[in-house]
Amino acid sequence: MLRIVLAVVGLVIVSAAVVYRRWLTRMTQRASAETQTVETARGPVEYDRRGSGPVVLHFHGGNVGHNGWFSVGHVAEAGFTLLTPDRPGYLGTPLADHGSPEAQADVAAALLDALGIDQVAVAGVSAGGPPAIQFALRYPQRTDALVLIAAITQRTALSDDQLNSALGRLVMSPRLQDPAYFLINLALKLMPRLALQDFVRTETTYDMTTGKQWIERIMADPQQRQQVRALADAIVPALPRFDGVQNDLHVQQTLEDLPLTEVGAPTLIVHSRHDGDVPYDNATHAHAHIPGAELLTVEQFGHMIWWGDPQVTRDFEARIEAFLAEHVAM
Repeated sequence: MLRIVLAVVGLVIVSAAVVYRRWLTRMTQRASAETQTVETARGPVEYDRRGSGPVVLHFHGGNVGHNGWFSVGHVAEAGFTLLTPDRPGYLGTPLADHGSPEAQADVAAALLDALGIDQVAVAGVSAGGPPAIQFALRYPQRTDALVLIAAITQRTALSDDQLNSALGRLVMSPRLQDPAYFLINLALKLMPRLALQDFVRTETTYDMTTGKQWIERIMADPQQRQQVRALADAIVPALPRFDGVQNDLHVQQTLEDLPLTEVGAPTLIVHSRHDGDVPYDNATHAHAHIPGAELLTVEQFGHMIWWGDPQVTRDFEARIEAFLAEHVAM
């Protein structure tokens, strides 16, 4: 009997390993299926490009890479070209010595040079905030407008949940990156309500009762359910993003004061009052120091600002599109 049990357990383990390896191969191929890589003066840069019209240079958030284009994908349907390069340390863009926000901005400028693009609007999402701001500071003549979405604008400590949770420790181990994210990917697709409860703890300031109410709103909207699945696929495979994630965490916790008063581009800031990852005071800080900046405050599902009330999402996306149209030559 014991031999039979051991044989069954062994078969289950082998089968799970086969499923995992096939999944990892498929997701690795899929991650760069629609991208291009170009050699620039700052080294190779992998990027995603979609839409047509004036270019919006998108500095993606943490964990995702170019696959995070969908967070601002609406601009590609509104008459703009959305250009999302992998920031240094993500996928096909080596970290090398390009980890600082200044260096990340320079890598993006080198990409524009290689592609023959002179003028852009700049969008910085989450951890993409510091390099987006630095681009506007270092290349003011190339920056038509700046949009900051749930963006880091000052030194920001990690929360206790991010530092001390078992999940947090697990995904910070290089050896366990892909297996851990395999499980996260499955959970977000197969058990989204349960998986999003972890987001309540790490991405919002809500208590669990309120957070679950927001989760039900998300699950009630087909488009938001699809975005949850898109996010699940945008963070895998994880290991090729590990250097970038680690660098983002370092920048977040050591960021020197940005000279925000010197930003000359028209600036729109969109942030949730209940952001538990990048606290709301990042938005108020930028609003207080960037001359003429506009602040649009929403509630929503904390740092996952696109999730919650679909009408709120449509409204702030429409404001972003109108803001870009106002300041970019169409």
